[in-house]
Amino acid sequence: MNLAELARALEMIGIAPELVALGGWAEQSWCVEQAEDGAWEVYWRERGNKLELSRVDTEAQACHLLLGRLTYSQLLAGVLATR
Repeated sequence: MNLAELARALEMIGIAPELVALGGWAEQSWCVEQAEDGAWEVYWRERGNKLELSRVDTEAQACHLLLGRLTYSQLLAGVLATR
């Protein structure tokens, strides 16, 4: 999975585009970006801080990590139906 595929998947589960920053960062949003050392970071950015920071080796791992987090939040909110 890459960032473009992640964007489509997030749209499918009802995540508003303004809540994510794919390939960069924005305040009060979930961010996925490549760090200077080549690792990929997934985090919530608020007041200039990286909260709930996870670092992984590949873009695919970062995309799957964020998709999993946000899918779980949608399930807890009752937005997604379980079978």
